Amino acid sequence: MKAMVGVNVAAAVLCGAVMYAGTQHWQEQTEAQASEVKTAVVHKEKQFSDVSAYTKNLPDFITKQIQSSIANKKPLTLVVATSAKEAGWPQQLKKELAATYGSDVFTVKTLSYGSQTTDELLSSHIADQIDQLQPNIILFEAPLKNDYQHLTLDETLENTDKLIHQLKDLKKTLMIQPSQPYISQTESYEEGVEAIRGVSEANWVYYMNHSLIWPFHLGEYINKDSGNLTKKGNEVWGEYVVNWFTGK
Repeated sequence: MKAMVGVNVAAAVLCGAVMYAGTQHWQEQTEAQASEVKTAVVHKEKQFSDVSAYTKNLPDFITKQIQSSIANKKPLTLVVATSAKEAGWPQQLKKELAATYGSDVFTVKTLSYGSQTTDELLSSHIADQIDQLQPNIILFEAPLKNDYQHLTLDETLENTDKLIHQLKDLKKTLMIQPSQPYISQTESYEEGVEAIRGVSEANWVYYMNHSLIWPFHLGEYINKDSGNLTKKGNEVWGEYVVNWFTGK
């Protein structure tokens, strides 16, 4: 009988210990989950309250879209239309936007048009291609480098004006930037950059001018055979765009 009581007491103690351990484990899990939620909320609040530090270089209309994206938890699709390869500076931009704003604010899509001129971009209906990517914001590179060996600057400006009108018809936020630097015997890169600025401003389109970042001597930034950007050239261009979007 005493043995039986001893067994029952031992069983009760064991059962109590198991229940206590289970309860404690449940409490620890609950507290951990609550801590994770709290941390996420704090991070979200911090992210929203600090957004002005990231957007100080941006025009108000972009800042408002970012704030709305964060508040409504609806990512913004940024379409980058450029001569550069996706693995170049656009990939750098994508990575840094996620690191700065979080992965749920920007979705970056790249439409690389390679060596196509403005004539070819009009013929290929690039505006329709961009529209298929469902953009909220479009960053379009005017392909000065691709044009200068094939078209006059006046033809480039006329074509760029047509492209801007087609892009504006999409009713999305549009920004224009010039191409990478190039060396021409008939016109200077700076002349082309300022001419594209004039077309952009005449159409009330924001002009993101990265041309001032390029040094006079381009040897380490431009491949002397192809005229394309080197790895360092891509990094410099990417750094400018990243800093513009993230307030660095």
